[in-house]
Amino acid sequence: MAKKKTEVVDNDPRIADAIQFLQFANEADQTNRSEALEDLKFAAGDQWPVEIQNSRVLEARPCLTINKLDAYCRQITNQMRQQRPRIKVHGVNTESDAKIAEIIQGICRHIEVKSDADAAYDKAGDFAVRMGWGYWRVTTKYESDTSFNQEIAIEQIDNPFTVYFDPNSIMPDGSDAEKVLITTVIPKKVFKKMYPNAEIDQGFTMRGTGDVNSEWIMKEDIRLAEYFWTERKAIVLCLLSDGTTVEESELPPQEVLDASNITIVEKRDSYKKQIKWCKLTAMQVLEEGEWAGKYIPIVPVYGQETVVELSLIHI
Repeated sequence: MAKKKTEVVDNDPRIADAIQFLQFANEADQTNRSEALEDLKFAAGDQWPVEIQNSRVLEARPCLTINKLDAYCRQITNQMRQQRPRIKVHGVNTESDAKIAEIIQGICRHIEVKSDADAAYDKAGDFAVRMGWGYWRVTTKYESDTSFNQEIAIEQIDNPFTVYFDPNSIMPDGSDAEKVLITTVIPKKVFKKMYPNAEIDQGFTMRGTGDVNSEWIMKEDIRLAEYFWTERKAIVLCLLSDGTTVEESELPPQEVLDASNITIVEKRDSYKKQIKWCKLTAMQVLEEGEWAGKYIPIVPVYGQETVVELSLIHI
């Protein structure tokens, strides 16, 4: 994904839109986040009720925890590690399709190996077992500090609570998500080197359950947010007599069509989908770009799902 740093823009509508989406996602997913955080703590051994634990501490009595749940979680995650998911490319119906699929399969395998995708799959799967969901992401990186060539990479997301996924998404792979926001914390010294012209007085202070820090308003760190959103551009699609389709705005001149004995068979209204991206604080847009694919490159990994009173619950 080609990224470019932008000048400081006051009152940028993308900042207001990102904050509004974060509030919407947090409100819609509040129950899931609260219960998931309790599940995660319980699986980690924090199994005593707070009232009883405090009373025993005051009485200088021990709080012994025999965590049997962790063993059951590991049974499931170890089975997942033995049969990790893999990207599989299938040809359609011809021999040439099968050969092309084999080439693409090799490229995908190379990306997975070079990115250490196993760690990303395992991390997301472990969170899905212990609290109901996890995430991994697809991104692009420059080959080196002196190169303009980019390569695809699969990365793990260490804390799924920092991801605010589109609450209206219902597909198991998240392919129908319209917006996604991810928060992250970096030292202010690093931030100043990366963005020397940016303000560091105020970071992105909105957050939801689980996405907390004991020093949220921090002296040495600042919180940023990555924001993905979908834009659709209306187009007119043309079907040509040779079976190809092309946008009306990209049609060659009529003389070229006549010389090639090609006619327009049919037209219909359609749209072109674009995934936009920006990195921002609560005051400024720091970077922006456009994702090359048609899906937001954040992949959810869900455990069991159920609908309770029109609300989607992750178990």
